[in-house]
Amino acid sequence: METQNTANDTSKFTFLALITRTIAGLGGGIAGTIILLVIYMISSSVLQQALTQAEEGTDVTPLFTIVIMAMVFVSLLASNIFAPLFISFTQGDRYKRITTALFQIFIVNVVIFMILVPIYLFSTNIGLEFISFAAGLQMALAVLGSALIFEIISNYKYALLGVYSTIFAVLVAVIFSAILFQTTGSALILLFLALPLLWGGVGFMFGLVGMIYSWVVSTWGVDYLATTQEYSKDYGKQEADDEIEIKEPEPEDTEGVDFLRKGQ
Repeated sequence: METQNTANDTSKFTFLALITRTIAGLGGGIAGTIILLVIYMISSSVLQQALTQAEEGTDVTPLFTIVIMAMVFVSLLASNIFAPLFISFTQGDRYKRITTALFQIFIVNVVIFMILVPIYLFSTNIGLEFISFAAGLQMALAVLGSALIFEIISNYKYALLGVYSTIFAVLVAVIFSAILFQTTGSALILLFLALPLLWGGVGFMFGLVGMIYSWVVSTWGVDYLATTQEYSKDYGKQEADDEIEIKEPEPEDTEGVDFLRKGQ
């Protein structure tokens, strides 16, 4: 019965799921990029002035740092909300606790932003490159945390599959972004491409890892990444704990004692 359930669960990772998850992730990343572009156009006067000052070697103004912080936070929050929401539509039977997941995603994005605020403020006196580093760090951490929370809350049994695929996706996106920055030398281009790259990679990598894992399970018949799977000394402990019955002492028969005392 367990093998049959495993086969049913892992069979959901198909090539169609790979395509739809990738498109959904890209859609969430593009939605955040559109918001980023709108904020950039609204505040273009401040940003262009600061970029000109940075090229001339002068310090970046605090107003520029505040605008960058607002741009990154709002666009990143929107992307981290829309991408999981779009992905949940591709596999509705798998993602059933979407409201709870989105609420926790909102919290983790706020927490990460609050932690990185001192780094943003400190980077004002250093230069534009350090501000770009802070923005990139925030994007990587927020997408990583959001994707992990989304997978863990939505499907606890295969949370490890989500953890591995998300970490791989973020690492690949970071490496590709570094190569792109070395090629173009423009942090602004990378800023607009980061969200589609990150969430598109998360959607693609999870589908790819899921397809490979489905083949492994169907070939060897062992659900290696299920949270219920036990190894080595842990094997059988859960079953043993479930079989332990807590025996409570029987209540004292005070009614009979009272009856005998009344008879005396």
